[in-house]
Amino acid sequence: MRPRAPLGCGGIRDTHRRRSAAFSTIGGESNGPHKGKAARARGGSREGIFMRIGTKTHPEAFCKPPGLFANAQPQYAALNIATFPFDGATKRPMVSHYNRIGLPASQQMAIRFPDAPGLAAVAGARNRFTVVDIDERGPAGERLLADVQRQFGNSRFVVRTGGGGFHAYYRHVGEARKIRPDPRKPIDLIGGGPIVLPPTRGARGSYEIIHGRLEDLVALEPMRAKSETVADSAFDGLRSARDGERDKKFWPHVARQAHHARSLDELIEIAREMNEMMTEPWPDTEAHSEIVKRCKYWWDKTQKGENWFGVGRHVRIDHALVDDLMMGDPDAFTLLMFVRRHHWGRDFCLANEACNLMPGGGWRRQRFTAARSRLIEGGYFIVVKPATFRPPSPMLLRLSNNGQQ
Repeated sequence: MRPRAPLGCGGIRDTHRRRSAAFSTIGGESNGPHKGKAARARGGSREGIFMRIGTKTHPEAFCKPPGLFANAQPQYAALNIATFPFDGATKRPMVSHYNRIGLPASQQMAIRFPDAPGLAAVAGARNRFTVVDIDERGPAGERLLADVQRQFGNSRFVVRTGGGGFHAYYRHVGEARKIRPDPRKPIDLIGGGPIVLPPTRGARGSYEIIHGRLEDLVALEPMRAKSETVADSAFDGLRSARDGERDKKFWPHVARQAHHARSLDELIEIAREMNEMMTEPWPDTEAHSEIVKRCKYWWDKTQKGENWFGVGRHVRIDHALVDDLMMGDPDAFTLLMFVRRHHWGRDFCLANEACNLMPGGGWRRQRFTAARSRLIEGGYFIVVKPATFRPPSPMLLRLSNNGQQ
């Protein structure tokens, strides 16, 4: 057995050399036991920088390539765009308070979440861009994209989203966030809030640039003209809505959008975007459960034909009323619908002269009075006060429960 070298004969130096050889070298720089913090600050972990002492594993086995977010974040930072990690599968940010993130915090995020599957940025004045979001796919989406560029001007930077829609980028000049400003078209104006950036990987595909280059984000053109529909959006009241006011200001908008959404998932996504517009949005966990539950409710009501939000003033007709009264007495049915249209929830007078207001240029007086009498006899009208001749006073009527159903 080789005798152990005495301390004075280089034993300490030999031990130090053996330990130093056990550390990997990254980028030509030795990473000794005191370099761990500095190396981690550059984006690596302790396991990814040091080799285990006594193993024969090569240093290259621990040098993994940077992930999607770690690779893309510096490219956007060079354009002065602060990004944050985003989960494209669930369409949710991976960090909180993302609207406060600047470039220094974004760089730290690249260290904490190097393998995040996507990234996003907040549209608006901070990053100097506004996005027209088109949810339609295929040829129909391409036609909408052409319409948008005819209306607002050609976009220098266009992205195909993971779901097959389109994002057209413009320079931000004060636009707000408008979700479905025209309910007939699946188009949103994103002048604030998060916007997913390429090359994020989504549940159905990746975000990809189809027109322009990444450098064009610093030379975007402003919108050429603003649509009156966009400028006068009905969602402006959401900005002032606070906790406790959602039943009056938030959910009616969701119910109206249920008529235009193509699926429950699309309605949930619209509601989440509208939540971000509020002064006090719900936290992610609470918003997820409550929004999904309420959207399911309004989606089911819409599918059953029971959602009356957004359809204007209406007269609801029970099936039994159609089957019995309309089929048996069309004149009485027409008069009842006329009264329900003009006198819902209040007492009313139905003088004989109202015969001139009936459809088809008016009815003869005998036809009108006969239909009115049948409605009284059938229990659809209640006589609150009979007509008098001295002093002259018309008959005062009220809709019964049977007449209101």
